[in-house]
Amino acid sequence: MIYVMSDIHGCYGAFLQMLEQIHFSDEDDLYILGDLIDRGEAPIPLLKDCMNRVNVYPLLGNHEAIMLRCMCGLPDEATADDVEDYYTEEGFELFSAWMHNGGGVTAQQYLDLPPEQREEMLAYLQEFLIYEEIKMPDGREFILTHSGIDGFDPTLRISDYPIDALVNARPQLTDRFYEDKMLIFGHTPTLIYPHSKGLAEVLFTETYINIDCGAVFHEGGGRLACLRLDDMEVFYV
Repeated sequence: MIYVMSDIHGCYGAFLQMLEQIHFSDEDDLYILGDLIDRGEAPIPLLKDCMNRVNVYPLLGNHEAIMLRCMCGLPDEATADDVEDYYTEEGFELFSAWMHNGGGVTAQQYLDLPPEQREEMLAYLQEFLIYEEIKMPDGREFILTHSGIDGFDPTLRISDYPIDALVNARPQLTDRFYEDKMLIFGHTPTLIYPHSKGLAEVLFTETYINIDCGAVFHEGGGRLACLRLDDMEVFYV
């Protein structure tokens, strides 16, 4: 079976509950469409878990992108208490933006790791896919990105888009994408769309599916969603 999740945002407990609910096994594949980190309580434990699973394939989200920019190049002796001392003025502005966007717990947990584990984790993050194309045995085709596609042009190949167009897009309800394949993404919690009336449910349109149901905003009704591509069944935690 092929499963897709997105925007887990450090909700490691919900992730484990979901794996149990779908009976995830070594025979299955799971694509996570970015933003595994930040905001939630256990982003680094979640990353460590995924690093040890050969059948989990993460895509790059905007949160991983900014983490890489902030953490790459830091010396081994940097800690959460003094990390700000190692940045240039420009670097500090970027780090501050990351902190403002929920990066505090991630930075703390990451900088608590021994240097060799930090290096392994950064190498893992640098291997994250930017997009994925999947063709099912029945002929259905899917394109996976973190956020949709900004400035969509049907004449362009998915590989022709810059990274920013695939990690920072904000598709509207009326937007259309491919006519012969389905685009699946997260990034924008579905519960904020006016038509949702605050319900966290996967959004299906004619040409795209948004599976970000705001897992980290559980106090406001958010849930972690998982879509099984084989039969298009949706699971929630």
